[in-house]
Amino acid sequence: MSSESEAACRPDAVAEKPLPDFLDAALLHYILDENLPDESIEVDSFTATIATEPGDNYSSDVYRIVVHYNGSKVIPLVAKIMSKDPPVKEFGERIGAFMKEVYTCRNLLPIFSEIVSRATRIKFGAHCAYATRDPADTVVFQDLKALGYRMPDRTRGGLDLAHCELIMRKIGLFHAASMVYVARGPMERQLFTYQYSHGMVQPRDNQSNNPALKMFANGLDTFLEVSAGWPELKREIWTKLKALQLTYAKRCAQCLLTERPDQPEVTFRVLNHGDLWTNNMMFRYEDAADEGTVRDVLFVDYQLGSYGSPGLDLVYCLHNCPQFEVRESSTDRLLRLYHESLCEGLSNGGYKQSFPTFDDVLKEYERHEFIGLVSGLSMLPIILMERTDEVKLTMGNLVDGEQAVKIRNIQYQGKQYRQSVIPILERFHAKGLLD
Repeated sequence: MSSESEAACRPDAVAEKPLPDFLDAALLHYILDENLPDESIEVDSFTATIATEPGDNYSSDVYRIVVHYNGSKVIPLVAKIMSKDPPVKEFGERIGAFMKEVYTCRNLLPIFSEIVSRATRIKFGAHCAYATRDPADTVVFQDLKALGYRMPDRTRGGLDLAHCELIMRKIGLFHAASMVYVARGPMERQLFTYQYSHGMVQPRDNQSNNPALKMFANGLDTFLEVSAGWPELKREIWTKLKALQLTYAKRCAQCLLTERPDQPEVTFRVLNHGDLWTNNMMFRYEDAADEGTVRDVLFVDYQLGSYGSPGLDLVYCLHNCPQFEVRESSTDRLLRLYHESLCEGLSNGGYKQSFPTFDDVLKEYERHEFIGLVSGLSMLPIILMERTDEVKLTMGNLVDGEQAVKIRNIQYQGKQYRQSVIPILERFHAKGLLD
């Protein structure tokens, strides 16, 4: 390649994190060659920009790359490079985040799509075009934004009913596809029970070796400090939360495990996405300027998949994603919609065993309901935090140091957060989940 061509292929400068040197024209040529086998590829130029804002992604750097090739053709890609920040990298290695995402996106999503699709093809995520561990854990996907999908604004107080209905329909089909897949034989079941044996928490994890549990514990501590004078928070609830401090991290770990010795056998098992919140979803609209015309949702970040109770996904999602009004008035409706979609997917896939009943869905939801408390005290403050230049939102800053304290104080004082968390706490108090 000539020096002029090399200059043309250099990515645009990115203010904070330039594209790593290894993601060059030669690698992009290889990726296009692998994914477009019927064409003879010549990369002409490419541009690269950071694809996410601070706080939108905590475990990786995401770049949007536009490749110009063969004279007049263009292909948009997204490159996701896992963080080299020691705590984040070590945590990712322990839970097998990279390998899970690559295997799920490359191998399982196409099969799941075939299982549940009939007249219309069901899609669960982006096509994985390339993955490597050398010199850094990197996955390259098709760019969903170029297909008309975009991430919702997490600072707008949550998703409305139409968005939540789409999520329940799609995750119901995803769970159904996983049940049909496992029912194919012992090899498929062994794959799930081994490779997807845990999500973000493993047996014997604690605050010292799991940054997620440390973040959750910090969340309760901060909530107690900030909410001590809230007139709308019943003193009895605050006192019970205070008493919960000693066992909170342990209970967080227990509710997130796929196997729980303190609970009877789960009613039915599925492959959980494991991290269903708004920043891991992209929506397509009939009218890009009107969010009321939402038509489809795809999931991203399949790093925390686990084979276990569907309650893991359902409780986590229905506490983290909906607007306040939707969470308070439509949870039962959304769970019924999930059940209908689950049964539809099982029927489309020719599932020959008994279908789970709606009571089974409720049982699994209630079994993992403590996750809703974890979400309310530790996830909602992050999700509902307004964008600010005062602090930099990173996983490290959410866990340790002066920045973590500053961030948490901003998060927990938000009006949307206070409105959302009080009904959650009152509901859990009435159910005895704070005891």
